[in-house]
Amino acid sequence: MKRALIIVAAALVAYVVGCGTSYDVAVERFSPEGEVRNLQTFTVEFTEDLAPPDKQNEWLDEEFIEFDPPIQGRFKWTSPRTLIFSPDQPLDPMRAYTAAVTDAVLFGKDLSADFETVEFHTPYFDVVGVDFFWANVPNEYYKLTVQGNIRFNYPVDPDKLKGALEVRKDGEEWKTIDIVSDKPSKVIAVNFGEIKQTKRRQKFEVRVAEGLGSTIEGKPLEETRRFESDLPPITELAITGVASGYDGDRGWIEVSTTQPADEKKLREYVDVEGARNVRFSVSANLFRVEADFGGRDEAKILIKKGLPGLYGGKLEDEFEQTVSLVDIAPSIRFADKKGKYLMYGGERNLALNVVNVEAVDIEVHRVYRNNILHFLNSHSYYYSDYYASSSQSRSYYVGNYGKELYKETKRLSGGRNWLEKVGVNLDKAIKNKEYTGIYVVKAMSSEDRWINDSKMLAASDLGVIAKLGTDELSVFVNSIKSATPVSGAVVSLISETNQTIFEGATDQDGMARFDGVAEKLDRFRPRLVVVEKGNDFNYIDLRETEIETSRFDVGGRYEYAHDYNAFIYGDRNLYRPGETAIVTAIVRDEYLQPTAGEPLNVKVLTPTGATF
Repeated sequence: MKRALIIVAAALVAYVVGCGTSYDVAVERFSPEGEVRNLQTFTVEFTEDLAPPDKQNEWLDEEFIEFDPPIQGRFKWTSPRTLIFSPDQPLDPMRAYTAAVTDAVLFGKDLSADFETVEFHTPYFDVVGVDFFWANVPNEYYKLTVQGNIRFNYPVDPDKLKGALEVRKDGEEWKTIDIVSDKPSKVIAVNFGEIKQTKRRQKFEVRVAEGLGSTIEGKPLEETRRFESDLPPITELAITGVASGYDGDRGWIEVSTTQPADEKKLREYVDVEGARNVRFSVSANLFRVEADFGGRDEAKILIKKGLPGLYGGKLEDEFEQTVSLVDIAPSIRFADKKGKYLMYGGERNLALNVVNVEAVDIEVHRVYRNNILHFLNSHSYYYSDYYASSSQSRSYYVGNYGKELYKETKRLSGGRNWLEKVGVNLDKAIKNKEYTGIYVVKAMSSEDRWINDSKMLAASDLGVIAKLGTDELSVFVNSIKSATPVSGAVVSLISETNQTIFEGATDQDGMARFDGVAEKLDRFRPRLVVVEKGNDFNYIDLRETEIETSRFDVGGRYEYAHDYNAFIYGDRNLYRPGETAIVTAIVRDEYLQPTAGEPLNVKVLTPTGATF
């Protein structure tokens, strides 16, 4: 009897333990894991339906996943059991992250959950490869050397690379190493000095030692990288690689060779099937074919036997390869990157350039008048140098500086790799008369929020010109639509600490003048000129619109001339044939006083120097 009780008790314990390890909901898939791209959308699939209908297909701010370090972005439920997270900007380079799904995904349901922490990281620093080819010795173009272009996935300081670099030729250490690149880059060019030419192949090996790091803070190389190449003699031209892709609406194919190809012969020896409007160019060991491929997925390139190189080498065998034309990276950009003012009485339209994005979410926000200075200060920076470029999108975060007026989704019908123009009309936002301020328009992919662009602008009919002197501020306000003066507009000068220094109204000539500003400017640095009339509002940021005068002669005369000083100017700089030019001259004496009754000879010359 006692033994039977023990067996029953053991079975009961096993049952309880088994029940304790069963869960109502778990993560079925978290993607991606391990190494991820710097721009990446994350997807989480659960074993059960979780999101209610009113929470689906909307970008949400709830923290469904806790990232460490934090990642700014938003979440969207694309189905009852599928959650995506899209970052607003690139992840940090060479950074390890963890992601933990929170109980917020349960939406208050009484469910037991099994959510394990997931680890991932952006790519660590590494050497991508080395290209070897014949080149000229710098400044000695009659001598030849072998050059290696060492490719990294992050920028490298050439000075630090020199101490971590070892080169071997035919198994023996090669001491003559000249690093050509003088600035941090992902590609560092290295010259190996004058190389004796032979009829046989020469074997080169490049070693990059462990411990070398990028100019970006992160983990250095953990082990030495080795790259080898059998370089053919100078009498041969060999093809070492082919790359392809799209650049705008044109495709490109790049072919790397062991010596520069003769650009004048490329059209004769290179044929790309189905390509139109073909252009060729050569840079070091690469020649590039750019063409209109009509949106095709792939193209066949044929390089005929005998293609000549600049150093006498020739391609020994015909080369043929079908290359995949990689898609253009999806992008959303405002057509006008710099404009900040929109005519109040005009069409109120903005243009977007969109490529390879199926749907675009448009959000329109208003930044309230009293928060404009704080908003401008919070966005007076760009991303880190690693990501910043002239084409980098700008992301404005409105937050508590204002409110969202409305949002809409535009679905696109354009083909793959085709640039599509999308119009954004702001009538709905401008007709909203609740408070005054400026607008922020954000456009982003409906699936990948990091594919985005933002634009800040003011919609107004008030054209503003401000002139700040030593002790006077003059503001001129005219209608943009009619160019007539605007009277009765309230003009305010705002300091960098958001204090109103002066306030007044424009007269019948559209002008507001403030005297005695020197005393106030000793204590407050001016930053904004704000103009309002009724519901119309405009502003000038003095930090951005100040005219830089270093290129002008603004010093004046250092000593008086002992005769007359003449100042001559026209009513404008450019005239059309048949127009009247009004020429004005001011003549002063040695004390800079105007003269009167003096005879004056005026000579007007034509552009060719003849007397007109």
